Amino acid sequence: MSAAYVTTLCNGDGYLPGVAALGKSLDAHGATFPRIVLVTADVPAKARERLKKLGWQLRDVEPLDNPHPKKAQLFERFQSVYTKLRAWQLTDLEKVVLLDADLITLQNIDDLFDRPSIAAAPDFFLPDRFNSGLVVLEPSAETFESMLQALWETPSYDGGDQGFLNIFYSDWYSMDVAHRLPAGYNLQSFIFQFLRGHRSLKEALVREAKVIHYSVQKPWLAKSVLTGGSEAWWDSYFGAYPEEAKEWKRRWHAMEDWTFDHAVAAILG
Repeated sequence: MSAAYVTTLCNGDGYLPGVAALGKSLDAHGATFPRIVLVTADVPAKARERLKKLGWQLRDVEPLDNPHPKKAQLFERFQSVYTKLRAWQLTDLEKVVLLDADLITLQNIDDLFDRPSIAAAPDFFLPDRFNSGLVVLEPSAETFESMLQALWETPSYDGGDQGFLNIFYSDWYSMDVAHRLPAGYNLQSFIFQFLRGHRSLKEALVREAKVIHYSVQKPWLAKSVLTGGSEAWWDSYFGAYPEEAKEWKRRWHAMEDWTFDHAVAAILG
């Protein structure tokens, strides 16, 4: 089967650390499929070279503008998120696992390529809708054209691609169970940290947590990660940038998670 993991880097190189950490986490857990990053013209040459050295195949794409006004977008960064829809144009591939750049893997997830299109995990806040941070899809020029036609007429509850895709695939929740991934394939970082720090839930976490999603705080953009999963993300990042790895940094990020754990313990009593 011709297939690949795919992510997107656009609007400069601000998310380069995220792509680097994602790729290193895939490598660390034995991913056997190639990795492709969709890049727009504004990604500088230095970032492109770094991605190539880290094992990413680059594909240049045109950005897709967000059809919704900025006031309707949940976050300012959503201005560029529709560009990821270009993954549906990769028709030289039979199957794609589309990953946002703010994810890392904790286990091998090659089994996702056996899932049907479209497959995704439920959103933590709206479990009858899927989180578009990780999506299994089959590229199709026809589907992409349908998306383009619907883009400017379709509402989005978050002003981003997730709201759009949940309207476009409005029957996802009623599809066969194979289309619904377990929550561990797209686990919010604060949920991961809560489970990891809870004595009776920790064993289940080891088995079920496969992908962590840093949808609230981006570790490389925050001075201090207060929403969990700091140590896990930085371990992946340091794998990509070993020259930046220092023992005091590792201890600092472990302390961030320790602080989260104790804050939750204090709240739960």
